[in-house]
Amino acid sequence: MLLAEAANIAEGLRNFYRFYMTDAEERSKYFRRIVDLIRQGVNNSIDDSSQLIDMYYPEYSKYQRQFISFHELREDICKKLSISPLVWDESMAGKPVVPLLALESAEYGGQGLTVKQALNLMARIKDEGFFQIASKMNEKEALLFWGRATDERPPMPVNRFLQAVSYATDRGAQSLQSINVMLQTMSPTEIIQRLYGDTQDMEVRTMQPGQPFLGPIYKAWDKMTTPEDVYAEVITGERRYLHITEFPKGTFKGVLYNRHKQVFGKMSESMLPYTEAEAVFEVEMDGSIVTNMTDVYALGNDWDIYKQDYKDRAALLENLKLEAPVKAGKFVPTNTDFNYLLETLEDNERLRLLSTGPIRLGNVGGWVILKDAFHIRLLVTAVRRDEAFETHARLCAMDGYETYEIGQLQLSVEVAQHMRQRLAHQGVLAGQDWIPVDEYAMVVVVELSEFSLSDLTLGKADIRYLDDGLGYSDVSQLTDLIEMSA
Repeated sequence: MLLAEAANIAEGLRNFYRFYMTDAEERSKYFRRIVDLIRQGVNNSIDDSSQLIDMYYPEYSKYQRQFISFHELREDICKKLSISPLVWDESMAGKPVVPLLALESAEYGGQGLTVKQALNLMARIKDEGFFQIASKMNEKEALLFWGRATDERPPMPVNRFLQAVSYATDRGAQSLQSINVMLQTMSPTEIIQRLYGDTQDMEVRTMQPGQPFLGPIYKAWDKMTTPEDVYAEVITGERRYLHITEFPKGTFKGVLYNRHKQVFGKMSESMLPYTEAEAVFEVEMDGSIVTNMTDVYALGNDWDIYKQDYKDRAALLENLKLEAPVKAGKFVPTNTDFNYLLETLEDNERLRLLSTGPIRLGNVGGWVILKDAFHIRLLVTAVRRDEAFETHARLCAMDGYETYEIGQLQLSVEVAQHMRQRLAHQGVLAGQDWIPVDEYAMVVVVELSEFSLSDLTLGKADIRYLDDGLGYSDVSQLTDLIEMSA
């Protein structure tokens, strides 16, 4: 597929999806136009659709996510034009950078790059320089090129794109809920292969070693009695999902993922705690070392173990020949006072309450309780991205019915990703200047260890997650923070 074709499709998708989101009476018409655009553009081709995933959705691409930052582009352009970076900052303040970068390319022409050539060219931006790269494409191609290279917002959400692809295939339309379920255990490219294929079942029933999934969420629990029958376990280190695969036969390797399907490390066969079959485990880590085996989700040919109750999974884990110790939870019935368990915790340890049932991918799997810190809910009122591409948020508590800013925190990769997705649905993209976002009611759960009573600001604090189920009425009151810190 040519880059020009991908750029035309991207422009159409972006425009039609904007109308789809803003014109409630004509939503079906614009969705049909999106489907027609995809049907005409990809020619029923798995390869074309996969290339669009690589170009539109960096998070799911087999190429690197971001090739260059705006800060690096600024340095290169200012050096070539012999101007001060201050001139750049003044002239570009508050303006969308990518469209302005695209204007440096000719309105028509270009070298007829393919999508694959464009993605390979992105890896050479720092070597060739901005102006040399810009001369190789026309303005519309450059708009897509620089947006992908800097990890800007895609033309439309990936789940809606895949749903539109399903309407354009002979396999038949898939619901958005079905697409979301598939995305928990499959990559968009694999979903497209199944949509265009004629032998594979679309329904996802299993968890496959080597294929990352969206893990369960463990929310804050601020009461001293259990919410239901649970298993209580002590967390002493980072929890990761260890996927053990065998290829070629007899050779095992491991990959560590977090709950957001991001790779956090790889393990050679000599480091693996289990090498008898392919498997998916939840493990506790100390740096790059597996210290404890805490759960098993898939083993050998049985990819449905995660659907079993916790007690059955724990029993299976105990019977395996493992090179690391097993850490299992202790059963605690409903409404039990677990204060005695908190008293046994060491510094920086946490108590996690696990659901007794099967693993619910992407949903609530239990709760977390802290010993020397507490969880508060704060409203995000503004966001921005710094020159290092990190996302920062202004956080407010409620003072009656008014907001009161108590601090600013940098977001982790997982929380920033979630927040960008929330804002993308509203057509908002964070830049280097603060953008007010209080109207979107984004509430984050913050783990707070220190709160300054002298100036009413956050001390030692960490944003744990963005909770889509919370709103304005759930935000912590300033008076409550003062009482807890007194």
